[in-house]
Amino acid sequence: MSLRLLRHVIGSRAAKATGFFLAVWMVAAAAGAQVATRTHLSVAAVGQGATFTAKVADVAGNPATDGAVSFETAKGSLGSAFVEDGVATLTVEKLPQGTGSVTASYSGGMSYAASASTAAATGSTTSLPDFALTASPTSVSLSPGDFANITVTVTPENGFNDMVTLSCSGLPPTTAKCVFSPTTLTPLTTAAVTSTLQLQTQGPSGTSAKVESSPSTVAFALVLPGVLTLVGLGALRRRLGIAGLRVLGLVALLGAGLSLGACSSRYGYLHHPPSGNPGIAAGTYTITLSGYASINGTSVTGHSLNLTMTVK
Repeated sequence: MSLRLLRHVIGSRAAKATGFFLAVWMVAAAAGAQVATRTHLSVAAVGQGATFTAKVADVAGNPATDGAVSFETAKGSLGSAFVEDGVATLTVEKLPQGTGSVTASYSGGMSYAASASTAAATGSTTSLPDFALTASPTSVSLSPGDFANITVTVTPENGFNDMVTLSCSGLPPTTAKCVFSPTTLTPLTTAAVTSTLQLQTQGPSGTSAKVESSPSTVAFALVLPGVLTLVGLGALRRRLGIAGLRVLGLVALLGAGLSLGACSSRYGYLHHPPSGNPGIAAGTYTITLSGYASINGTSVTGHSLNLTMTVK
């Protein structure tokens, strides 16, 4: 084998090997884009409810710094909370009847992979008429101008059959809103009833383009009433006399003034249009979903849960 051929063979094999190792490195880098996480859920009983604490960290024990945790049951989500320094905490004042376990589902973040943990639910029971409030999903991610639909479920317990009124709070008042369909729910049997909550966000709106008015436009607006006035004066001079001409002159001056005012208003609008609306700001929002009811007209009971909304 000649020296030139040997160099060609070695170079070709080296290139193939380099390409292979490059492909392996790219796959490994893509796989390592999100760090694997572990979620641990602990539960502390609080009356009829409980406090859920989810700790999220990577395999080395470093706490996660973003993302949200939803606390799920077989009947629906109890709410969600953002992860702060590796911890997401949610307190629920009342657990739905028959809740055996709760799963903390970490959605993941920019640098962290999703993970989950399940723990037994605790909480005392009562025989009084009441209702449970759940939703799905309880964590959403939107761009400005988008919306998300959330199913809200009211489950009657112990013969509860009164009207439940839904509301929400925590959204920016001018750039987002909650719309329920319907706003009130009345379970007439032991079956659960649902409402659709739509979270609506406002996108940015641009400013109107500035339009330059040409001098000819302004001149036309001023000259036209004057020309029409002169024509009218010439035609009516013999009929109206001096007194009529004075009245007509006042009318002409009034018309010119109105024309100037209209031109000034239009000029001001075109050169100083209304400022644009930036829309909802990017960030994280905790929204409180609440349901209230008057039980037999004697007492008012209410339950709430937290929703998390991320605006990109």
